[in-house]
Amino acid sequence: MNEFDDLENTLAAELRRRSGDVLGTEGMATRARRRARVVRRRRAIAVSAVTAVTLAIAVPTALSLRSVPQTAPQPADTPTTSETPTPDPTTPPSSPPADPSPPAETDEPEEPVVGGTTELVLDGMAEGAPPSISWVEGTTFHTEDGRTLPIPEDFFRPFAIRDGAIGQMPGTEGPIPDIATTDATGAVASRGPGNGPVLSYDGFLIAYYDPEEDHVWAGQADGGGTGPGSRDVAPDQRLDPAGFLDDYALVSNVSTDAELWAGIRIDSFAPGDPTPPVTPPWDFVRVVAVSQPAGLVAGYTEIRDDGTCSAVYEADADEPLWSTCEYSFDHFSPDGRYLVGTHDYRDGEGNMLAVVVDARTGEVVHTYDGRFISDATFEDDEHVLISVRLVDGAERQAALVRCDFEGSCEQASPVVRIDELDDGYHFGLQRW
Repeated sequence: MNEFDDLENTLAAELRRRSGDVLGTEGMATRARRRARVVRRRRAIAVSAVTAVTLAIAVPTALSLRSVPQTAPQPADTPTTSETPTPDPTTPPSSPPADPSPPAETDEPEEPVVGGTTELVLDGMAEGAPPSISWVEGTTFHTEDGRTLPIPEDFFRPFAIRDGAIGQMPGTEGPIPDIATTDATGAVASRGPGNGPVLSYDGFLIAYYDPEEDHVWAGQADGGGTGPGSRDVAPDQRLDPAGFLDDYALVSNVSTDAELWAGIRIDSFAPGDPTPPVTPPWDFVRVVAVSQPAGLVAGYTEIRDDGTCSAVYEADADEPLWSTCEYSFDHFSPDGRYLVGTHDYRDGEGNMLAVVVDARTGEVVHTYDGRFISDATFEDDEHVLISVRLVDGAERQAALVRCDFEGSCEQASPVVRIDELDDGYHFGLQRW
């Protein structure tokens, strides 16, 4: 497969011969680990230490919500930073000169109050609008443009293409998941091994890694046009695309049979002749998030059985802006000003908090406490969406909650009762 006139036809041709039955196999991060741990608990078998692979792809945190912060701001641990701390400001004049003119208007975003904590409690929470980004409720995919599409149960990070969707499913062979497409009825149209897909920030390109063809491919997300095409990958390597920087520079994690984390490479999909991949100077074990608007990358600098360390780099820098071993991260905000994440150690049914930090300093902006949070991502530059699974005996109360960065929250979906093995809600593939 060397020419791509249409994304849907491309994927169908690429994957049709490898299509198979939809298997609910273990392997997708949240659901698989949850089911495995429940089975082990029911059999009274001790849970072994979490592997580095689990930590690298791990999930959630979470619980219920109130519409206002429930505790006073708590001091946050200061992340390690490569910049010199700013000296304390001097005392301002006791009688500053009056300024009769009105405040000047500005387009700069308002800075949130830093450092608060909100306890998430669903009971009595106000109801708000549904999410404005794509989201999944059971086997119903709510697209960004307001449509609803049926999808298989084990279909993750879906993205709408034509009258169906593309997304990840549990792997049916080898160490990586499958990429699958569905039709308008929700039936699997094509399926085969692959990592991705990821979107460029402008939504123009979609990219994925194909291990059977030994290349990473990118094409128009709307299925039109031709190219940009593919970039070769060594047969002994596997790529896991993380996101795009400026000029359609695709950042991917590299692994081999001998090394789970074998490095990072950048492939250019800018117009013009293909250029060889480059190795960035970042000291990452694994990249987890990329912000094209801010020119930042976030990832793990260390992965251990008992925790992780993370850092943020500017795209062209060889030293981090800051680092921490207290939190790990998942997504940048659309403008790249913030990161959302959770504990440094992820395991079990879910985590106990979601945290938003300043992407350039690591300063904690707000923390959301609860058990359990299964996912969190940004809805826009001023709000985070949190998928919660509130413990209620043997059942869970699941909902999507929209919170601002000062701790005010509202319900963004109906509250549904699910069992311990179910996900309730999760999110589609976003551009950030």
